[in-house]
Amino acid sequence: MEIKDTKTVSIEEVIKVLEEGKESELTYEQQLALQHAKKFSVSMAKSEKLKKALEALDLLSEKSIIKILEVNPKNAMTLRQILANERKTYTDEEVNKILSIAKEKG
Repeated sequence: MEIKDTKTVSIEEVIKVLEEGKESELTYEQQLALQHAKKFSVSMAKSEKLKKALEALDLLSEKSIIKILEVNPKNAMTLRQILANERKTYTDEEVNKILSIAKEKG
C-alpha cells in the first residue's frame, strides 16, 4: 500500500471513512481503529460546531483544534500541553477562551 497524502482529521471523520469502507472487508487494524474511534467520539454535529468555534478564535492550527477535540482538556495545564506544539505563546486569557469552548464538549 502506498501513502499518497496525509491529512489530520477528527475522530468523527475517521468513523465516517471506516464505516463507508464496511462494504469491502475491513482489516483487523481498521476494525480496531473503528472500535476505538466509536468509543471516544461525540456527535459529528457537535464536533463540527466546536471546531468552527475554535477556528473563529483564529489562534490555533487545524492540528491543534483536532487534538483539543480528541483530548477534551478539563484544565489549563492539559490544554497548555496540547498547545506546546504550536509556535506561539498563549496568554492566560487566550487559554481560558479556548478552554471554555473545549469544555462545551463535556
